[in-house]
Amino acid sequence: MNRITTKINLIITIFFLSFGMLFAQDKGIARIPPDGVIQTYLVGTKEYGSLYNGKIETPFDSRQFVNHAFLGSDQYVKGILCYNAVVYQDIYMRLDLFRDELTVIYPDKPYRVVIDKEKFNYALINGFTIITSVDDEPDAGEQYRILIDDGAYPFVKKYYVTVRNELSNIEVKRHFRMQEQYVIYIDGIPYPVKNKNALLKLFAGRKKELNEYAKQHKLDFKAHFEQSIVALVNYYETLNK
Repeated sequence: MNRITTKINLIITIFFLSFGMLFAQDKGIARIPPDGVIQTYLVGTKEYGSLYNGKIETPFDSRQFVNHAFLGSDQYVKGILCYNAVVYQDIYMRLDLFRDELTVIYPDKPYRVVIDKEKFNYALINGFTIITSVDDEPDAGEQYRILIDDGAYPFVKKYYVTVRNELSNIEVKRHFRMQEQYVIYIDGIPYPVKNKNALLKLFAGRKKELNEYAKQHKLDFKAHFEQSIVALVNYYETLNK
């Protein structure tokens, strides 16, 4: 299993199975044996100072746009955030795909703070796992992306957002246009995957077996692209064990 989700699963498991132990730690911090980005687990709200220290989000003028460019929803959603090697529970966040900014709400105050990407490790929000790198160390030069599968060949999705202007009567309406790009990592190198054939070219040595598997299991790459790619990649891993 890939190191990213292994760490995420570890921290969640420890939280639920060792609830009492967590609160027995000094200053509300549970110590976990160092393993990449997982070093401490934050419990007390008084320790959140460094998280809410950054630039304030510049809001969009909703009157100009007919849609939004946030991941999933334009509402803030509660999730888990690993920031500067500390895991925060119940943080309200939203990801701006146009500006490539992850924002958190300051508790009980109308402040929306943009997270420092250099200190970002990962986030779990609204069913998505947000990362910037498939490696242990965060890559500040990379954009936020969604981790879809964490196997031997990590499968991620990137978003590219542009703005389109349209004239409606005498008004100019602005639309966010979102484009998705899927990437699979092989030996740390990213390869775009647009369709099944693109994936089969990457695994050419097993093309026949993969085609047979896709046919037998009736994988639908048009209606269920992500699930079909993951199924094929996972099968490829079993062939090479």
